Amino acid sequence: MTHVQAHTFALAPWLELNLRQFPLEYGDQLSSHLPMALHALHSLGADEARMAAFFNSYGRRFEGMAAPSPAAPPQDWLSLWGDWSAYSALRCYFDLALAAEGRDVLLRRVLPELLPGVSAVAFHGAIRLAHALEGGHIGELAAALAYWASRWQQLPAPLVHSGVEPLSLSAWSERLVASASTWRSEAPLIFLRMMEASARPVFAELVWAAPSPAPTLLARVAELASLALGYYLHSANFTVLHMITGLRAVRVLGPWLPQDAQFQASAQAVLTQAFVAAYLAGRVQRREAPVDQLGLSWPALAKQASLSDDDHTIKLVHACQEEWAVYGDARYLQAAAFALR
Repeated sequence: MTHVQAHTFALAPWLELNLRQFPLEYGDQLSSHLPMALHALHSLGADEARMAAFFNSYGRRFEGMAAPSPAAPPQDWLSLWGDWSAYSALRCYFDLALAAEGRDVLLRRVLPELLPGVSAVAFHGAIRLAHALEGGHIGELAAALAYWASRWQQLPAPLVHSGVEPLSLSAWSERLVASASTWRSEAPLIFLRMMEASARPVFAELVWAAPSPAPTLLARVAELASLALGYYLHSANFTVLHMITGLRAVRVLGPWLPQDAQFQASAQAVLTQAFVAAYLAGRVQRREAPVDQLGLSWPALAKQASLSDDDHTIKLVHACQEEWAVYGDARYLQAAAFALR
């Protein structure tokens, strides 16, 4: 992590309190951002009083709701993936597996199974897991794995190849942006719109026209991250925001994914499909991008974000700061300022 201020308090107690008190979703299948935002706030330099204020404010979303009760672990966790009612059993499974195998061994075993469902609940399974890894809290790590597994959902790949030749990255991006204006979904949740998009001919055409695989998954992640950043600067779109944070999550998880060529290529295909579906689902309205970078600095943006009550803004500014440290793209400064405007 970058530009992290020294703290005299730990993040872990806040994550533990969240796990004891609150469920993983609220409202109509809305993912709780509380543990992710707590980690982002801590990384951005929020003090303990600010953490407490945010925790108490966000906690009101769960009024009348309780944290899930424990349940017996399954013999085979894969038999329960995609089964939301099995979250507690899966949480117990991952608690025990982490204790028995350790973090790295477990992640290398289960991430290849989870990654094909990266689009589940609008990327929040992967996003929560990435924050849990960086936050270093073992209980939150188990909860994030169980959440992703219980909400696991894979986009259907196009069945028939259209014969379209792969485009260059820039040409493909232009076609994606143009094609998105020809279809619109009114479904209320991002992942529902993504599923609708994946059934449309325009989805198949864009998937088959996607650029040839990059040398590695993380190279393709970098390419898609650059595109998503540009899309956000031209739209401030809510779904594109999740594309940025979702791609950051895959980058964070990269070291625990198989490095063999076959997996790397198949993972790129999955990620490309999710990227196309998300952009189509975004109902993006493009406009001129902000161009002024003068006077922008990460310390000032981090301080402003740490005072925000908007969980999505907090997470995006944190993601932009982290991605800037990796890629060195100054547009991340613009995107963070854009989110805070």
